[in-house]
Amino acid sequence: MGKPADDEDPMVAKAFKADSHDELARAVENLTSEEAQFFLTKLEAAIRKRKIQLTGYLVAMLVWIAGMMGALAYYGTHRGFVGWVFLVPFGLVGVILFAFGKWAERAGRVAKASPPAPAAK
Repeated sequence: MGKPADDEDPMVAKAFKADSHDELARAVENLTSEEAQFFLTKLEAAIRKRKIQLTGYLVAMLVWIAGMMGALAYYGTHRGFVGWVFLVPFGLVGVILFAFGKWAERAGRVAKASPPAPAAK
């Protein structure tokens, strides 16, 4: 995983790195219940976003394989220039990845509110 996205919380990004789980656990222990709930909400949104992205990749791959098999069958049964049929699966993959990407962005977006301010002591 590279650097976190601009809208992704650095603490949430650490949850996806195997080497920083101990540091993350220590940081979460020091949070108030409101801050912990805010962190949990952001973490759940990030996990939901990644699940949707992964599902999109898998659906796109299956559609591409099925589309290429269909394109090969069409190419083998028709005369003349039908090379365009091999572009259709790639177009479908592009549409699927775009749609799942938009869905993932929408699902990964949480309230833009900042974490709760610590109570004055």
